[in-house]
Amino acid sequence: MEKSNTNLMDASNQWATRPADQRFADLASLRGAVHARRLRSRSIDVDLPRVTAGLHEGALTINSALAPVRPTHWGFTQLAGWVGAPAGYLRKLPLQLAADCLNDGLKNAPRDTLKFMTLSNEDRPGDLAAVTSSTYGRIWDADVVDACGRIVERSGGKFHNPLAYDIATGQPKPSGLYASDHDCFLFMIDGGSVLEAGPRAELNRGFFMWNSETGARTFGLMTFLFNKVCGNHIVWSAQNINKLLIRHTQNGPYRFDAEAAPALDAYLNASAQPEIEAVKRAQVLSLRAASNADADTWTKEPEKVIATYAKARGVQFTNSEIREGIATANREEGKCETAWDLVQGLTAYARGFDFIDSRVDLEKRAGDLLRTV
Repeated sequence: MEKSNTNLMDASNQWATRPADQRFADLASLRGAVHARRLRSRSIDVDLPRVTAGLHEGALTINSALAPVRPTHWGFTQLAGWVGAPAGYLRKLPLQLAADCLNDGLKNAPRDTLKFMTLSNEDRPGDLAAVTSSTYGRIWDADVVDACGRIVERSGGKFHNPLAYDIATGQPKPSGLYASDHDCFLFMIDGGSVLEAGPRAELNRGFFMWNSETGARTFGLMTFLFNKVCGNHIVWSAQNINKLLIRHTQNGPYRFDAEAAPALDAYLNASAQPEIEAVKRAQVLSLRAASNADADTWTKEPEKVIATYAKARGVQFTNSEIREGIATANREEGKCETAWDLVQGLTAYARGFDFIDSRVDLEKRAGDLLRTV
């Protein structure tokens, strides 16, 4: 998998912005929703110049070789993009005028063959969920959720979606699983939720999976080790971050089968023992002794001693970062004598940063220092 500094705030952003009808308490309910959508789905190649827009029962519909279908918000955006029309502007027009504008664009569009994804409905016209190129390789959300389910089974049920604060009630409840009409996002851990009171030095495994069968985003898998996840799904002290991306090209579904499942299996079976041993060594490694500093220098210039120690191991910190890291370690650990104390001080200091990129950068460098022990 590709090394990456992917935004670890993705899970928190999902928790903060998803509406209630896109949230699922457990994997079984999410699986039921995405599989029901797949069963209603149909994919058909359509010549773009033969597509027409019109009105049906007071709603904008698209009609080609198919029965009339009503575009979803995402499907409408994609169709407008293919004819070079601004979707946001068209939505503000009266329906008939919007249909006329679309028809003019469709009439003059390149003679492309596109792939329509429609969803059947029992009591009303179907939905036009996606408009993609004919070479689009659809990775189904249902397959992604099934892959996640297999990992949960193989882990003996250790992996689960973490608790989070319910936005409406403020009470903890299982969260981290989301699906809309055009994408899905899954967040799974095997421990470390702050609502489950995991200890600070514990290393836990977690992963994000995301996908869009309608072309809104690529398939992605990000795995990491972390210390804890708090009630708004911020991941703290992540390390060993790896990412796999698969675009929805013609070979995308085959790559998903060939790469995503083996990557998850390898992650599941990988041992965290090297990281555990590094933590144990860091907890007893005296920074003063490792730096060969005398007691007077350590007392007067601990920042200089630590900066020299870190630089010799290929990790750079500013004087301000070291000073604040020492002060934070003294407050939270009661001392700053070992490499573990320093790393804990630096990561705790980073939590107060307003900008996520700055926090992740300092946490990453603290993790790099830990791995040199």
